[in-house]
Amino acid sequence: MTGLITDNDALAAYCQQVLNSKVLAMDTEFIRQSTLLPKLGLIQLFDGHTLALVDPLSITNWQPLQQVMANTGIIKLLHSCSEDIEALATIGINDICPLFDTQLAAELIGWGGSMGYARLVEQLSGEVLDKSESRTDWLARPLTPTQLTYAANDVHFLYPLYPKLLAHMSEQQHSLLLQEGEQLMRRREQQLPLEFKYLEIKNSWQLSPRELSVLRELAAWRYRYAQQRDLALGLVLKDIHLVELAKRRPSTAESLLNIPGLSPREIRRHAKLLVEMIAQAKELPITACPQRFYHEAQFAGHKEIVNELTKAVKSAAAALAIPAEFMSVKRQLNEYLNWCWRVSDADRVLLPVPEYLKGWRAQYLLPFLPWPEHIPGKTGF
Repeated sequence: MTGLITDNDALAAYCQQVLNSKVLAMDTEFIRQSTLLPKLGLIQLFDGHTLALVDPLSITNWQPLQQVMANTGIIKLLHSCSEDIEALATIGINDICPLFDTQLAAELIGWGGSMGYARLVEQLSGEVLDKSESRTDWLARPLTPTQLTYAANDVHFLYPLYPKLLAHMSEQQHSLLLQEGEQLMRRREQQLPLEFKYLEIKNSWQLSPRELSVLRELAAWRYRYAQQRDLALGLVLKDIHLVELAKRRPSTAESLLNIPGLSPREIRRHAKLLVEMIAQAKELPITACPQRFYHEAQFAGHKEIVNELTKAVKSAAAALAIPAEFMSVKRQLNEYLNWCWRVSDADRVLLPVPEYLKGWRAQYLLPFLPWPEHIPGKTGF
């Protein structure tokens, strides 16, 4: 182990060293308790020869590491990497290719979804990892030797998993996994425009058009406010509060007190603005309000469509001989349903194209997907 890299020259030297490597194991430690974005506290790297722990609180030049991450000749090996990708994006690392996620590899092989790192290491190598430092404040300095060893183990034992997982994978599975790695990187570009953030709120499809108009305003404001102050969304207002505000549509600051669970502090901070936004949404003509579903004459119903999509995913996965959970998660299913039926034809062009219709999923899912008559064509995007 190199110890803690705390200056630009040392990072550049390490990055130069690993340029000839075939595989680079990687992990991050971050804090994300009250902020919208993760706060990066440590980066762990291991090329099979030298293990480096990089201190992001000291480094100012990330170009050498950015170049390594974008180098297509080096497999970047991570476990359950979605949040790592977000954390690394905060220092300008937006291109990690090729990306091999060991958790997804285990799922693709058929060992079950969401397998934890420690369990996978134990299953493949017999090593039992110490997780005693899992609650460390990775932004605190100095980090203790015990904490650094704990962090180092996250890549020290990750690196040898690559050949072990490859031994269980077919060429097609390996290809799919690397293509999924590309999609994981593109997913950050799939953010909904603010005016459509309400679509992401659970069970919002059950609300009336008038209620949806209120929810649309509140959800957009909440995200904008959270971005400006780097606050977790739930610390601004929880989803359940947004839904209750949309249903009750209070017209005075005093009536906000009737919203279950809404704290007096939140009311004092946001009361005037909330009442104003609700009033504006209430004044919209009904034709300007979002509908529960568009083209309802062609819409079998939410439950029915979800069942159709679930069956389509299972059929496509069976034809490809992969687990249905690798083909689709609930977020992707809802993304497709929203794109097809929960926005108007005019608004659809403003939304990102669903993952069902891009990359490797489009090739295998399109023949099975229910395709609404009001959307022309049925080809990948």
